[in-house]
Amino acid sequence: MNEYVIADDLEVMLREALAHLAVEGIMLWGFWELFMTRDNAHLVNVEGDINEAKNRFLALKQKWLSHSHAHVDEQGHFNFRGFYETYNVEAVTPLKKIAKTFLLDKGDSPMVVPIDL
Repeated sequence: MNEYVIADDLEVMLREALAHLAVEGIMLWGFWELFMTRDNAHLVNVEGDINEAKNRFLALKQKWLSHSHAHVDEQGHFNFRGFYETYNVEAVTPLKKIAKTFLLDKGDSPMVVPIDL
């Protein structure tokens, strides 16, 4: 089977799964060709070389990491969407730099993280 078709299928599955609100995470079970029971299901071949499916997985992972850099708006707000996890925020002003850590957890409404400048 063509490794690009497999990569397309993996990417579609990952995007569709993570777009669903009920999905909290995805576990890929196995990756090395020698330990896979299904043909063409591996991400790394016997020699240790990664295939297109692994390249696509790594590209999506990098894209989905929650890194944001921006300026606050006129009301002092900065909006972003992120995964449920712990975040480190760094606010930089001309006079000082302030670091704050917060946990983005499940909830229905936007979260507000106050930072005293």
